[in-house]
Amino acid sequence: IRDDKYLKCDKDEVLTGGKTIPLNNKKRLYQRAGAINHLYKKYKANGIQHQRAIVIHVDSRSKSHEQDVFFYYHEKSKTGRNMAKTMQDVFKRKYDKYQKGRGYKGTVKHRNLHMLRATSTPTVFVELANIRNKNDHRRLLPESNRQALANWLFEGLTGVEM
Repeated sequence: IRDDKYLKCDKDEVLTGGKTIPLNNKKRLYQRAGAINHLYKKYKANGIQHQRAIVIHVDSRSKSHEQDVFFYYHEKSKTGRNMAKTMQDVFKRKYDKYQKGRGYKGTVKHRNLHMLRATSTPTVFVELANIRNKNDHRRLLPESNRQALANWLFEGLTGVEM
């Protein structure tokens, strides 16, 4: 998580190992899934059986569309579904504690998304916000909010409260 409130647009991002990330969205998705699968196979060969992936996404919808955090899993992944439900439970508890009276309307659903279909390990796709909605900006722009989101995802994944 970077500390700057606004991040400069850049095109020099790289994967672990220095591979350039393509600008083409489809190529980027295939590369990302391939990188996850490569790590999954590598660690599985070393005897690590308990592996999970979280794909984090910020949507771009109409400015008027405010959304809560949504969790998606592959329909054939019982582990992915359980992970998504556990994460949602953490978010519900945290919203009740830190956003009293606001309510939480985020959902858990299966989706036919490439990053869920193409990854070998149980994966949860997390839709954090709508980048065009001013209210959703409050979830993403302050560093403390981004850190809270990261902590809550970590807690949902591990059961360890931050």
